[in-house]
Amino acid sequence: MKMDEISMSSLDNSKLEGVAQDILSDLVEDACLGLCFEVHRAVKQGYFFLEDTDQESMRDFEIVDQPGVDVFGQVYNQWKNKECVCPNCSRSIAASRFAPHLEKCLGMGRNSSRIANRSEEEKIR
Repeated sequence: MKMDEISMSSLDNSKLEGVAQDILSDLVEDACLGLCFEVHRAVKQGYFFLEDTDQESMRDFEIVDQPGVDVFGQVYNQWKNKECVCPNCSRSIAASRFAPHLEKCLGMGRNSSRIANRSEEEKIR
């Protein structure tokens, strides 16, 4: 039954009930179809069974809130000096000083072009 076929003046209870039933069935069908699409996508993407885990495997992923360890429970040393090797001069530099060193070494900073020229002259001598 289509809305075009029914004029507003000729609506009686049976026709009104039929229209309401059609609207309700369309809404239920759309909701079910939407749910089916969501489940299908979750299965295809691999996250459908994420809530279905056992407690034993979840213990490995618990967040640890203790001093001196990270959120995974591993001990870390925040003062450990990580070092990088300069690609220009092959010196080993602390990671915290790598960017300023590279700027000076490559001659890209404000005063570094002079410093880089001096170091190149010293290499030639």
